[in-house]
Amino acid sequence: MRRYNSTAWRIEFATLYTKLLMLAAGLFIINILVVNSLDSGNGILPNLYMFKLVLCLVLTIVILIAFVFGIMILLFDYKRCQLEHKIKVGLYYHGYGNPLHLKDGEYLPKIKVKQLENDVYLLTVDCSSVSADNLQKMPSIISSTLNGKQAQYAVTIVNTDIAYNCVQFYIENVTVDKSFTFKNVNEMKPPHPTKIKIQRGTNIDLTTSGSMLVCGKTRSGKTTATIAILIQALMWGRDGYGSNVTIIDPKCAELSMLPHVVSVDEDGEARSILQALKDYEATIRTRQAYLNQKSLEVGDAVHWWECGMHPSFLFIDEYVACRSMFPKKAKADKGFDYFLQNFDDILRRIVTMGASAGSFVIISIAEASVESAGLPNMLKSAMTTKILFKPTIDEGRLMWDSSKLGSFPERVYNAGDCWFSSTDGEHDDVSYAHFPIMDFPVYKELGNLLKNYYGESADGGSPQDGARPR
Repeated sequence: MRRYNSTAWRIEFATLYTKLLMLAAGLFIINILVVNSLDSGNGILPNLYMFKLVLCLVLTIVILIAFVFGIMILLFDYKRCQLEHKIKVGLYYHGYGNPLHLKDGEYLPKIKVKQLENDVYLLTVDCSSVSADNLQKMPSIISSTLNGKQAQYAVTIVNTDIAYNCVQFYIENVTVDKSFTFKNVNEMKPPHPTKIKIQRGTNIDLTTSGSMLVCGKTRSGKTTATIAILIQALMWGRDGYGSNVTIIDPKCAELSMLPHVVSVDEDGEARSILQALKDYEATIRTRQAYLNQKSLEVGDAVHWWECGMHPSFLFIDEYVACRSMFPKKAKADKGFDYFLQNFDDILRRIVTMGASAGSFVIISIAEASVESAGLPNMLKSAMTTKILFKPTIDEGRLMWDSSKLGSFPERVYNAGDCWFSSTDGEHDDVSYAHFPIMDFPVYKELGNLLKNYYGESADGGSPQDGARPR
């Protein structure tokens, strides 16, 4: 059926295996009737007898082919066929209200469902008879058509072809728990220092992404999620090229009790925080100078991961609180470089220039409206990995284009649930994710890893160069 028909029967949109098995059954009945009419050749002309005999043979072959292919599709492609069938019925069949608003005689848009991996499918709908704008409004309708045994599937991502020839919908089993649960910190070590594990099938690739913006209200899980990222970096240790994991806690909360975490000074000032940013920027220059020299030697660009560098991280917990500690103007008694604009300038340089040397910033902020919180739009754009915990549509629109959020329903999210995107070529579209569950004493293990990372023994021995004891 190629054109819309308001009087079409639902059977016309049946799955391919259903049509093949029905064809085999119908031909089988016809074949029986032909066989019965043979009557052993008595009373009929020889030529007619031979014709019927050949017809029975041909029908038998067609029946076997249709039956075998129908059974093979049923056994090996059942879920994909069912999804495609339900979507076609939901969009084509007049009994579902004609959501595409087609008129009798108009061409039906071509629908194709392809399995990408287990429980993940790609639905492609062409825009020959329906505009891309209208198709982009279809995620909730498509998800609602997937009922019965496919009720656990829903549209999670919507993409429009750059030439507006088609719209693609990623359909996943949203009931599958993809989150990691780690019982031991040693289980968290990623297979490579450039790969940060988020959940099954979702990693942050540091070779193609940049600094990270982590948003979410209090108790949404953003600090714990960031710790999960830092633990994975710490597990690989230092690289010999000045790699650092610098944690800044201006709130003097739980993080500030750990070794090598930078917090406010005893007099309540933030000079040590400013110094930590200067030190981190200095390591970027050192690492970049080494990469530049190697590039000159080989005559081509040398990337930080190609020469054995491990990623560096600067984590600022509660950015707004940190920024508010700096005076707007420099004062002689506090140092001529101790003022807000200097803090902003250093951080801007780190975010925009650090990724090429494998040095990244993680900024944690409570409100997604980051511009009003003091994070410039330019800096927000430079942070190519964005994570929003316990998200809402309104908050999401402050971080991503509204068109990227069309498939996300409003629902109650728990701590650790987030919307996530990263310019790593694989997770450019906003998707749902859940950060690892760490079923062990998180802060204790983080403290031990920080000691090991900076070469400090468990009994409080001296740290290596580059460590900054609290």
